Amino acid sequence: MRKLFLFLFLVASPLLVNSCSSVPGTKAPIQSSMPQTTSTNGTSTTSAVNMPSSSINNTQNQNEQKSALEKQAKEVMQRIYFKVNSASISNINEWGIQQNPSEVLDKIAEFLIANPKVNIIIEGNCDERGTDAYNLALGQQRADAAKNYLVLKGVSSDRIQTLSNGKSKPIDPQSNEYAWAKNRNDEFVPIIK
Repeated sequence: MRKLFLFLFLVASPLLVNSCSSVPGTKAPIQSSMPQTTSTNGTSTTSAVNMPSSSINNTQNQNEQKSALEKQAKEVMQRIYFKVNSASISNINEWGIQQNPSEVLDKIAEFLIANPKVNIIIEGNCDERGTDAYNLALGQQRADAAKNYLVLKGVSSDRIQTLSNGKSKPIDPQSNEYAWAKNRNDEFVPIIK
């Protein structure tokens, strides 16, 4: 009987120790995805923890989607142009610029509504004539006019930022009517979240 008791004790002891080795309420150690360095006998070894391939594929897929969205945004978000001293969204046909800004803004609004992960910055620009203060104010009016148009079309105003460059960012640095017509514009800069 004594041998049987001793035998059961020897067999059951490891099971009892293993089953009682964790304290209720404690968590298992968190594995890091960073390489781990272990030193054995003065030598250093590094072992990397493998990330699941599904995580890598998911990241690649997200990057591809973001890249495609950026490309689409750049195609849709064309500049709109303005007449001299105007912030009005109206047709323009002068000095080599022929455009209906409403059509461009309608496409931008459709794109933004269909793609809620895209926000924009509208940068209002002016030609070189006039004072800095006047051009900064006019550039802001132009950016605000485009923003108001997009908001009326259903784009949330918190997705649109505006700023004025005044005359500091000309497309064409020449000093003639053709260059000035190009420089009176709103530029749309997409921000992909």
